[in-house]
Amino acid sequence: MSSRVNQNAELAYGVGQLNPRRAVSPGLVYDMDNMSYVQFLCHEGYDGSSIGNLIGSKAKIDCASLLPPLVSEDAINYPTMQLTLKKKKKGITRGIFRRSVTNVGHDKSIYNATIRAPKGVNITVKPTTLSFSYASQRRSFKVTVSANFNASKKLVVSGSLIWRSCCNIVRSPIVVVNPQYES
Repeated sequence: MSSRVNQNAELAYGVGQLNPRRAVSPGLVYDMDNMSYVQFLCHEGYDGSSIGNLIGSKAKIDCASLLPPLVSEDAINYPTMQLTLKKKKKGITRGIFRRSVTNVGHDKSIYNATIRAPKGVNITVKPTTLSFSYASQRRSFKVTVSANFNASKKLVVSGSLIWRSCCNIVRSPIVVVNPQYES
């Protein structure tokens, strides 16, 4: 059997889709509601009228009032984090991702973070431990991703943040895209 490297890395598969038995009891979930998607669209630069039409509202959406003060790189509570390097920018590109997870596992659970970062990427998470004392309890954390690929020959590199407890493993892909890549 040959050992092949998947060039698509983290983009080759979904989050939590690999083992159906484990998906029944994920331990932690990234909750989102309809407003989360509206905030994401505001952050992406869609105007209030377009968003209003999209969600079936006759009123214009006021994006300035909806974006939280500590907005993250992507303004959405999603397991995957993607940092796109700035075109023609020398030096380091940094992105901050704010996430919240809800405990859907054991009442008393402690999750410890493990970071897998590719060469040229620095990834940190704060806090490094999430402690839960009951089911449905939420905890927040911040992931900082810094990268410099001015000399890189790769379009995409990826790593991950892994939360481990005694009974569950929750993996969040972290992808860095270099738009200066030349094939």
